[in-house]
Amino acid sequence: MQIERLLSQLGLSKREIKVYLASLESGQAAAQDIAVKAGLPRTTVYSVLKKLVGRGFVGQTLENGNMKFVADHPSKLISGVEDLKNNLEKALPELEAVYNKSDKKPKILFYEGRDAMQKVYDDTLLEKPEEILEWNTDDYFKFDTFDVDPEYIKKRVKLNIKARRIASYGSEWDMSHKSRDKEELSETLVAPKEKFNPHIEVNIYKNKVAFLNYAEQMSIIIESAPLAEAMRQAYELSWNGVKAHKN
Repeated sequence: MQIERLLSQLGLSKREIKVYLASLESGQAAAQDIAVKAGLPRTTVYSVLKKLVGRGFVGQTLENGNMKFVADHPSKLISGVEDLKNNLEKALPELEAVYNKSDKKPKILFYEGRDAMQKVYDDTLLEKPEEILEWNTDDYFKFDTFDVDPEYIKKRVKLNIKARRIASYGSEWDMSHKSRDKEELSETLVAPKEKFNPHIEVNIYKNKVAFLNYAEQMSIIIESAPLAEAMRQAYELSWNGVKAHKN
């Protein structure tokens, strides 16, 4: 569910998301009523509500001597995110200074879980490469299954990041996106499905190579100039091979 994914990105646990959504739907209500709607024990919900109060997601009030809770208007979530963004931007120089002092920066980053693939897409937007070389899979389009941002391509285009894509005949990339290459700042080639139909995507950008393993819900980002160069050469061989087959 898209709403739950967004709330998760705000740092809420699954239990906190359930209670917050139940509170949002209940209006001003007692913990017991919110617990019924959330399908959780009252004692658990009361404890979670107190945490949400402390974080500013929910307010509390006394009504005839009884404690009632009410979720803040959803628009306040945006202002909270903007405040966090502004504070992070102010702290960025200090954080970068600490980062640059370290000689032992990680060369391999490993992620697991439903959002593991999105970690790679987030990194490409952060790095802002001129171009991303991609071996693609249709699993990308299972947005809810893998917690992938459906707006990723639009965000990439907004940052003027180009992409070359190799996909399979009959794939979503072939049927829906190849015709939109120009607006998506992309060039897409399609290979015979019997020879290329993976559940793994590979992205090559700057000095990084990323493997997005949709089949096992994990991803790896490797930062290595020699490896990235070798993979670029392999990609060019693959690109030219698909072109030759097409002709």
